[in-house]
Amino acid sequence: MQPFPPLGRPVAHRGQTCGYSPEDTEATDCTTDATWHIMWTPDGDAGFACEPHMAQARARFVFVDSHHVGPDCGMPGSRWDHDRKTCRYPDEPPALSATATQATPAGRRR
Repeated sequence: MQPFPPLGRPVAHRGQTCGYSPEDTEATDCTTDATWHIMWTPDGDAGFACEPHMAQARARFVFVDSHHVGPDCGMPGSRWDHDRKTCRYPDEPPALSATATQATPAGRRR
């Protein structure tokens, strides 16, 4: 069996910026790095906010959920995990547990 390919470099932030827009316009006025990921509707409409604009969102709006921005936030295919308060890829085991399923020298699975 082939070894797993090497993992890429760890990514702590994918470069999302705050999506604050004043009133009902499409313009984004804040270019600060986002620290919060917000799910606005049950249909999955989501956005990003910096600390000051997250405080403003909490004071003015009702939203479904929020969590700190993580490495999978905004990545295609990732899903919102309400229980763990993060975004992650569905049905994919962590890399360390995937190595435990490699065949042993006797041909048995661990």
